[in-house]
Formats: sequence, structure tokens, C-alpha cells
Amino acid sequence: MAFSFFFTAECMIKLIGFEFEAWKRELFNIFDLIIVISSNIELLIPKNQAGGAITALRATRLIRIIKLARSNVTLRCLLDSIGHTVKAIGNFMVILMIFIYVFSLLGMDMFAGTFLFDSKGNVDKVNGTVPRMNFDTITWAFITVF
Repeated sequence: MAFSFFFTAECMIKLIGFEFEAWKRELFNIFDLIIVISSNIELLIPKNQAGGAITALRATRLIRIIKLARSNVTLRCLLDSIGHTVKAIGNFMVILMIFIYVFSLLGMDMFAGTFLFDSKGNVDKVNGTVPRMNFDTITWAFITVF
């Protein structure tokens, strides 16, 4: 609530300080106005009725970090490094997913339908139940290997 007040005050000061034509040329000013309006609408809605689209706009406040990155050289360097790292590990992630998929199929071939346990954890192939970690379906096999 305090941040909403500060964002509203900042938006109003900018509107008063700049001429309207100069203010609307900067896209971040318009973005800030949308954030302030959505935040104030969210504050007016009672807590038990708040939800949906207005509450989902709460995450858009994080985009304000981009504004900081434009002016802060160190933060911009950090974000660039994170971006390059994510690009660099992309190929590794593809190979990792292929390995997990292959070992999931191998586990399904070897262990599908064999994991049946009683309530004490002993193997019971007749009356046992299937645990969550199993190789009966590709989804659970993938999760189990992961």
C-alpha cells in the first residue's frame, strides 16, 4: 500500500513537472500511469472480491526494473550476463531433456508395473498400491528420473 502511494505521487509529480506532450513521449511514463491506475483500482476493491485481471497486473510492476537497468550500468551488465548465460545453457538443457527422456523410456521398459507396495513399504505384487514415483506412464517416469 505504501509503494502504491509512492508510485502515485511520483506519477503525479511527473505529470505536473513535465508538459503533457513531453510526458507522453516517454513510454515508461505511460507504463507507470497504467501501473498506478491498476494499483489504485486494486486497493479500492475489497480483499474478498479482489482477483482476476486486476490482481494479475501486480506482476507488471516488476517490469519497472528495466527502467533501473537503463540508468544503472552495473545492473545492465548483470542482466546482460544473465541473458548470455541463459543462451549458453540452452543447448545443455536440450541434451539433458533428451537424456532424461531416454532413461525414462528405459525405466518404463524395465520397471513398468513392477512397483507395487503395501502400507508398510514391502513389495506386494498382488494387493499392493502404485507409489507416486513409478515408471508406469511417461509423465511419471520423466518426473521420477528428473
